Amino acid sequence: MDNPYIFRGPVHDPAMFFGRRHELNEIAAFLRGNQSISIVGSRKIGKTSLMFHLMRPAVWPELGLGEDLLFAYLDCEVLGDSNHEEILGQFAGEIAVALDERDLPPEPTLEKAVDQPSRLSFERAIRQINQRGLRVILLLDEFERLSHNANLDVNFFNALRSAAGRYRLAFVTGSARPLIQLTYSGKSQEILSSPFFNIFAPHFLGLMPEEEARQLIREPAQAAGTSLPAETEDFVYDLVGGHPLSLQVACFHALDTPDDIAEIEQRTMAELTPHFQYYWQNLAPEEQSTLRQLSNVADRAISDTTLRGILRDLVQKSLLVQQRDAYRYPSRAWERFLSSAFVVNQAAPDNARPTPPGVDGISTGAHLGAYEVLDLLGRGGMAEVYRGRHTRLDRIVAIKVLSERMASQSDFRQRFEREAQAVAALRHPSIVQVFDFGDVEGVYYMVMEFIEGLDLGRYLQETGRMPAEQVRPVLRDMASALDYAHAQGVVHRDVKPSNVMLRITENQPSFWESDDCCAILTDFGIAKIRAGGTGVTKTGMMMGTLDYMAPEQIRGARRVDGRADVYSLGVMAYRMLTGKLPFQGDNLSAVMMAHLHEPAPDPRSVVPDMPEKVALAIVRALEKDPDERHLTAGAMVEAMG
Repeated sequence: MDNPYIFRGPVHDPAMFFGRRHELNEIAAFLRGNQSISIVGSRKIGKTSLMFHLMRPAVWPELGLGEDLLFAYLDCEVLGDSNHEEILGQFAGEIAVALDERDLPPEPTLEKAVDQPSRLSFERAIRQINQRGLRVILLLDEFERLSHNANLDVNFFNALRSAAGRYRLAFVTGSARPLIQLTYSGKSQEILSSPFFNIFAPHFLGLMPEEEARQLIREPAQAAGTSLPAETEDFVYDLVGGHPLSLQVACFHALDTPDDIAEIEQRTMAELTPHFQYYWQNLAPEEQSTLRQLSNVADRAISDTTLRGILRDLVQKSLLVQQRDAYRYPSRAWERFLSSAFVVNQAAPDNARPTPPGVDGISTGAHLGAYEVLDLLGRGGMAEVYRGRHTRLDRIVAIKVLSERMASQSDFRQRFEREAQAVAALRHPSIVQVFDFGDVEGVYYMVMEFIEGLDLGRYLQETGRMPAEQVRPVLRDMASALDYAHAQGVVHRDVKPSNVMLRITENQPSFWESDDCCAILTDFGIAKIRAGGTGVTKTGMMMGTLDYMAPEQIRGARRVDGRADVYSLGVMAYRMLTGKLPFQGDNLSAVMMAHLHEPAPDPRSVVPDMPEKVALAIVRALEKDPDERHLTAGAMVEAMG
């Protein structure tokens, strides 16, 4: 008997393609409307197999697709170093092959576009094909390679967008990351300005649901003239879950030794471990730490927006599964790998401190200059914050420590020191006070006042929405702090509830019980200072928190001023008064596109009795064009009445 579970790459045999009904139907619905689609999924999750299956005429009737579609597939790995004309010539060549495979007459204009490639000859060919009653679907697999092509510029992508708008032409891309993230590399800021990246409907390809996974376990064996015992089927699914590659591997070994569970697991782990190592080594340290500390992650995520973003990314990478507010590993094999010696050795070298509470191992009781580290208060994307004590003055302080990964990069060290210098020069009752800055054996730290009180982010998680009488003093203090900082040439760039502390003193047990209550703006870690800094790293990395980020920050614009903070404050006001975010989506790309293109929602759609002037002030703060927003944060609060 031949073992049918031989596929370690794309599935070419239609009989071995199982499941993905929901994904295929959704993609087909978009294609019927001539809508371009971006298929996003982790390595070996089945993107290419899905594209191959979509191209099979036999499946078109059940998907509602007609024979007027002409699919042409390209692996963008071969386009990585090509120029504009060469790539358009490749497109034309693959479309000509598609015509031949469908036994359709050749198109002379396509042949010319291959021989003399240009934008004009390519568009002429598409127009002629359309006139023959055919719609062209270009499948661009491994799209990362094309997006990183140094020979391409914004004009190339604009040309593709123009062709898709003028003709019956749609694109289906396959990539491990959303297209909007891919643009933050190389010539990212220029390329992102192209409307090409706005025409795609993102579709995230994840793990197979249990019913489809069990179909893949069961049916190929039955077709080969045998069947796996029920207990073996259960064991395989428990071991590898719904990951297509892992299912092929485990089933291959299960068919060889169906009655030897231990042998199946040993062989499967031996084959999957190199793949798991690849996943692990391509994770950021924060993602690795989160995977290894999963037991309390849901509780910590309540007040940690950075952690929520990490969890969302890990779910999209199919390395975690979310069930309501809880998270679990997608398979026992992956969980076993995470507890293996390989992971422990890679994540915690022999010279690491033994009991670190944080990512980089700053131990309780450690000393940084004159300060003793007491306990971890919170963690962000660039740094951790600890409660500490000045040993001579016996004063409790907050110590912000730049993560080891960031400290190894000179631009982040400079950014961290700029933050300390900029904030230390600010003197405002609603801005956290900085006392000291230093580095000890490569550990960079900043010492700030310790604020006894409530984290507004955590407070909102517990309460949902806040009454207007509670929102008003917070916005008043934040506006005053921001207007002062902007006047000093400092733009915060990350205004959000978790960066706001509500001070509580011994004589004021509740923040809301005193007219002297004070909200404090913290964490100027990505602030843009007028005298230097761009707010964007050398690699074009987007800085800020997406849920509260102004459109110009998302685009990586070089000119980002205080009106970006006004936008973020508007999002925060919307969140406090309605209990919801104004721009939401099922994934990172959808949220980005909402900030960039969706009109600001009227908060009265959530809270109908909200005063009109309050709602209009918030909507104006959320304008896409900075020139249409309030000039200052104070002006926004004043407009709210």
